[in-house]
Order: sequence, then structure tokens, then C-alpha cells
Amino acid sequence: MVTPTKETSRVIVRLPTGFMALFIALVLLATPTLQGQEYLSTGEVATIGGGAAAVFGLAHLVGNADSTRNPLIGGPLPLEASLQRWLGGRCSLGQTNFLDNKRGSSYTAITAALLLVSADLAWPRYEKGKELGQDLFLFTSGVLATQGATSLLKTIVARPRPLLCLEPELAGQRKKIDNYYDRQSFPSGHTSSAFFACAYLNLRLRAIMRRELHAGEYRDYRWLPPTVLFSWASFVGWSRIHAYKHFVSDVMVGAAVGVLMAELFYQFADDPDVTDNVSGGAPMVVSYRWTF
Repeated sequence: MVTPTKETSRVIVRLPTGFMALFIALVLLATPTLQGQEYLSTGEVATIGGGAAAVFGLAHLVGNADSTRNPLIGGPLPLEASLQRWLGGRCSLGQTNFLDNKRGSSYTAITAALLLVSADLAWPRYEKGKELGQDLFLFTSGVLATQGATSLLKTIVARPRPLLCLEPELAGQRKKIDNYYDRQSFPSGHTSSAFFACAYLNLRLRAIMRRELHAGEYRDYRWLPPTVLFSWASFVGWSRIHAYKHFVSDVMVGAAVGVLMAELFYQFADDPDVTDNVSGGAPMVVSYRWTF
């Protein structure tokens, strides 16, 4: 394993100010809109938004730590080295893929947000302004909280990345060595972000489908959103293993963080039960919380 030197220790603050500005703007816009339309009150918006921002801020405050700190997990778990090479292939210097960059973790979230907006506008049976505002606020808050929780775990665990653990000679040949970044393996931020976005979008699409489609149509197509979305999220996780940025356990925990955060923030939505007329029969009350 490549051992960090004291010369590379430093204090780092990595705060995506552009995303924070967008989040604050959404909170300010959502407060009067959602309160006026009786979806989320001012207190609920402040609590949810403030909580998400607090988690995110705490993660980056804790991140101002010495990059030579001792890791809680110092290497691969049993059988993980073999799994890494089986799933990621043979490692080479500079091994990468199109998701292996700073913007890679935002691709899925941005795409999911656009699909969320499209879905809310495409089926305007009810007041679409309410649902669109609520969805954007909760989705953005959830992304912020997910990234914060992931960053907090990364800093606390300080696990070296697979390249350092499994291919130390290759790691030493790199032109740039970043001991802070190299100890950010657990869990995978790309994966947690992708699974949050896909899980939240899946919950929302399934809710809309249950409300808008007849029972037979829903049964025929309900498999489609989770199959497509979670296949993509799993591909994102595999891409992190392939790039030798994360172990399998990093990806699995990242996926769990993302899904749990999606379930949590979806439950914050103040949506009433919906009455549907299914196949021309009697009205059916459908509760679409905790839908998979």
C-alpha cells in the first residue's frame, strides 16, 4: 500500500457552492408555494431543508481532517480482492471510464430530476404545480443529504481505494498523488447518488402510474421503472469497481445509503391517498407510499 507522507497532509474544504446556491434558491421558492397550496408548511420546509443542509455542512466540516489519519478499514475484506479483479478486470495505469470524473456523480441526479419534472407535467390530473414544487424540493434536499451522509462516512472510515491496496506499484507511478482523495473509498459517492436518484424516481413514477393507469395497464408495466432505473444505478456501481476507485462493499453500502435516503425523503411528501376509477368499476383508494 502507498503510505502517505506528512508533506501531503492538509486541510481541505470541498464545497460545491453552485449546488448549494441552487438548493437555497429552491428552499426560498418552495416555502411560499408549498405552504400556499397546503402541501408542506413553512416549518416542514425549514426542517427538511435545514436538516439536509446541516448533514451536508457537517460532512464538510468533519472533512477538514489530516489526510494521514488511520483508516477504520485498511484494505479489502475477505474474498474482496478476488471479486475486485473479477468484476473490474485487470488493472492498468490510468484505467477509467466515462463516469469516472467529478461530474460523473451528477449525471444520474440531473437526468432523474428532468424525468421527474417531465412526469409531473405529463399527467396533470391534479394540481401539477403542487407536485412539481414538492418533488423538486424533496429530491434536491435528498441529493444534498445523501451526498452529506456519504462524505461523512468517507471521512470517518478513511478507507484506501483499491488501486492503493491491490496495485501499490501502479499507484506509485501516478503523476499526482492525493492522500485525501485516495482515502475516500468507503462508501461510493457515485453509487449513493445514483441509487438515491433512481429509487426516488422509481417511487414517484410508480405512484403516478398507479394513479393514472387502469389496473390492468399498471400490472403490465409496473416492472418497467424499477428494472430500467436500478439496472442503470447498478451499472454506475460497476463502473466504480471497474475504475478501481471502489471495492464491492463500498458500492453495496453506497447503494444502501441511496435507497434508504430515497425512502426517507419520499415519506416527507404530504400526499393524500388517491381515489382512482379502475376499469370503470367502483373507486379504489390507493396509497402509494413505500412502493417498490
